Amino acid sequence: MVVGTYLPDGRIPGLPSVITLFVIISFITTFLYRRHFHPLAHFPGPAAATLSSRWLYKQLMTGHAEEALEELHARYRTRALRIGPNELHISDPELYKTIYSQYKPFPKYAPFYDAFDGPHTIFTEVDPELHKERRDLLKPFFSHGTLLKIEGLIQQRAVVLVNKIAPLSKTQSSIDIIQAIRCLIFDVTIRFSFAASSNLIEEKQDSFQASVVNTFDSLGARPYKNAQWPLPQKTAAWTPRALTHMVHPQDANFLDVISLARKCVTQYETEKNSTSHPVIFDHLQSLSPNEKISEAVDLLFAGSDTTATSLTTGIMYILLDPDVHRKVVDALNDVDPDEHGYFPLQRLEKVNYLVACVKESIRMAVGVPGRLPRVVPSNPGRPFMVDGQIVPAGAVVSISAYTMNFSEEQWGPDARSFNPDRWLQDGSENLSQYLCSFSKGRRMCIGQNVASAEILILLAYLFKSFKLSFLPDFQMPERKDQFVTRFSTGLPVHFEKI
Repeated sequence: MVVGTYLPDGRIPGLPSVITLFVIISFITTFLYRRHFHPLAHFPGPAAATLSSRWLYKQLMTGHAEEALEELHARYRTRALRIGPNELHISDPELYKTIYSQYKPFPKYAPFYDAFDGPHTIFTEVDPELHKERRDLLKPFFSHGTLLKIEGLIQQRAVVLVNKIAPLSKTQSSIDIIQAIRCLIFDVTIRFSFAASSNLIEEKQDSFQASVVNTFDSLGARPYKNAQWPLPQKTAAWTPRALTHMVHPQDANFLDVISLARKCVTQYETEKNSTSHPVIFDHLQSLSPNEKISEAVDLLFAGSDTTATSLTTGIMYILLDPDVHRKVVDALNDVDPDEHGYFPLQRLEKVNYLVACVKESIRMAVGVPGRLPRVVPSNPGRPFMVDGQIVPAGAVVSISAYTMNFSEEQWGPDARSFNPDRWLQDGSENLSQYLCSFSKGRRMCIGQNVASAEILILLAYLFKSFKLSFLPDFQMPERKDQFVTRFSTGLPVHFEKI
């Protein structure tokens, strides 16, 4: 005798009905667990965020997720905001040193970093030992001594930039400084990474438009999409390129970047380093071909965009404040070029106000503003606590650079104002611990010295060579978080040769 489940009319439910019932029960069970019984259930946050990652994804895709999280921290009056079923966003600056410690940092959250395509790089590697090996390979290149050996690359391209802007300024009322700087930084990055030349500054005679630079514009939010919708990422490589461009243009652009990276690596392998200066890829010969390409993509993307954004941000705020503008010009009055017509880095590093402008530019730009998630480790003797509540092991947590760089607790009531003088006051040396544009600890950006030097040198060249100003109809461009900070429009600046 077979005993079954029958409907009121005596029929046995079909498979679709059973599946539907199973899905409904699973949804209800998941809903109840995540809302009321999950280990993070006692932390406040939007109801939708507790149920799935979809809520966070939607915030990220607006380009203003950090502003939204900041508002929610204030609304819920909490330093630990639940932004996912198993994730908290932390707003307590003092906990940054715990999560991103120099000595015992919380482990990276693998699913987040796996959404960045290809073999792991120095940025995406989650294994501490493998990351240390990769960092040790690159560390010699990013020392201050090596920086002095490659500063000539920056100086040379800065002169080329000035020499192009000078005649253009006579025929054009304004020049898009964002595009100009991106071309320069990309040129320098190509040279010190691969001993190659791109000459993007010279690509167009009457502008700084460069197709290869524009290709990067749509890539920033790609990891967020990969994490939420992984199928297009997995199929893009074997889908016809023309079809990918139509259906998933971001994936097509990424394939274009991979092609560029492969070309750079191949050229380096063929020609080696025939220059007189150090090259990053001199230190990466032990990597596999695919690992080299992944590192090349990172260098092209992160090495160019974040520096260009920081420099552009600095120029914008300097021009918006007449007092700051005057101080920059005055600070550079006593700085003369050397016998080659260059402004040596070591000389510029002694111009305190200009150095302060560099630091403030990096702080205000927040090149990578968003979350870099970590996993709370098991430590029964000393649990991780926020607002007096224990955060269980296995929970995902993060404090964003945006939160750190604009915290009034650390920077004062003018935290959102461009104020270079804050770096020149007594006790200002303590501020550096809260400047997190490059992250902190073992995983901090290894190229921060190069980025700071590029900004310092280029500020000197531009403000020593030209009178810069905005046109009367200037409007502040919108900035968006697309993993890296991007301006939604150009930044037209009027140049007058001195």
